[in-house]
Amino acid sequence: MRRPEVAIPCNDIIIGDRLKINPPIVGIIQGMVEKLRFFMSDGWKFHQGESIFCCLSFICFSENNNPGLLMFQSRNYITAIEIGTSKVCVLIGESDKDGNLAVVGHGERACLGAVSKGEIADVSMVLELLSATIDEADSLAGNDVIDHDNIFVAVTASDISSFQGVGNVFITSPDRRITEEDVNEAVKNAQVKPLSRGHVAINSFDSYYQIDGIRKIRNPLDQVADKLEAFIHVIHGDENRIENYLSAIRDAGFDEGVLPVFSGVASAFGVLTEDEKEHGVLLVEMGAGTTEYLAVYNFGMLLSGVLPVGLEHVANDLAVGLDLHIGQARRLLNEGEYYRLKKAGKPTLEMRTSSGALRRVPVTSIERIIDVRMREIFQIINARVKKEDILINTGGVISGGGALLPQTTDVFKNVFEIPVRIGNPLDLTGASTDLNSPRYSTAWGLLRYGEYITRARESRSSKGAWERCMDSVDNILKPVFKNFSELKNAIKF
Repeated sequence: MRRPEVAIPCNDIIIGDRLKINPPIVGIIQGMVEKLRFFMSDGWKFHQGESIFCCLSFICFSENNNPGLLMFQSRNYITAIEIGTSKVCVLIGESDKDGNLAVVGHGERACLGAVSKGEIADVSMVLELLSATIDEADSLAGNDVIDHDNIFVAVTASDISSFQGVGNVFITSPDRRITEEDVNEAVKNAQVKPLSRGHVAINSFDSYYQIDGIRKIRNPLDQVADKLEAFIHVIHGDENRIENYLSAIRDAGFDEGVLPVFSGVASAFGVLTEDEKEHGVLLVEMGAGTTEYLAVYNFGMLLSGVLPVGLEHVANDLAVGLDLHIGQARRLLNEGEYYRLKKAGKPTLEMRTSSGALRRVPVTSIERIIDVRMREIFQIINARVKKEDILINTGGVISGGGALLPQTTDVFKNVFEIPVRIGNPLDLTGASTDLNSPRYSTAWGLLRYGEYITRARESRSSKGAWERCMDSVDNILKPVFKNFSELKNAIKF
């Protein structure tokens, strides 16, 4: 069968003598060059000046007409940016066509007060730190590997909240089987709840579906029903605070193609196992300035939130309660010296007070102060979990810098009365060998989330070849938010 050809008047380009295309607008050329990069490796040249014809099937397939070889890059570079209270961290990951992800670049700088409780307090300092961190990561990755279409930033703040949206649709087909269109309409209806003034949606995930008001189900496709309800978990936050994150990255030299991701979601992608997500798990990410939490059951997100309290508040408690300099209190937490002395059987720790005088501090006093603050944080989260009556069958996972405190897991088990493990990054590979710590659960999870989104953008398996090809063109033009919402209204864990 002869391939269909379409001509669209516009400025003309020719790729060699073998493929002639006519892009819809001139601005697409650079994006097409990027998307068709592997053609360049075959010595193909770009010229201007002749009329353009587009051989539709040829665009979407390899030169051997193998429909299994769609024109996607064999490797993708994904950049994860975490601007936290204690550090700015940038990871660059490389993923192959099979979804294997490895860290190829890592940059990090201490925040030095530029971020407070997860919110940017000093824009110019953050920009300086961010630029240096990006340069460091890019240099380790081989220079100029960052793909501007695949940049993800973790966001958090005390005002980030969530709601459980419910959308329904009546099944009108003769056989009453639920179709993909029915599911999409129900999901869309679940997301129409008005947000607080000045708030924008950050991420949304399906929680579960319900058929005829009775049966909860994970996948409703092809089920026979009269009514379908979609329960969607929508995470939202203050638009200006989120924009501060995005503006900092743009000021560092990157364009609009940056996708914000709730830090708790990023951590979940980094540390939770499939078994935990299926049978019920509570994740608590305790950082320096905030503590994020979320609950997942049957691969659906049921609860999420942020407490504006973290390790900095524990350090402040120690400084006030023991009359210590704040820097010395931080070292107590970061270095765990008091715990080593306790294990060695030493009852006191010699320290200088804020006035400079030496004093002996009982190790039990240090533990007691830490215990009170940690217990308070966990009790607030536990009350919210119990209010929602969520099944947590596999237990809890604690990540972030707070997971490194020796008594964290004991206090967690005592408050929640469930088993708990420390959330180190799962399946971490790559050149950087110092990332296997719960301190990097968010950054690593952000990379994994980005790899998931990148593959989803490229798959389009349910569409025809021409539609898939044009989707890749549309990605260059659409804002990331719009492109992603069209890709999928809500993501499954």
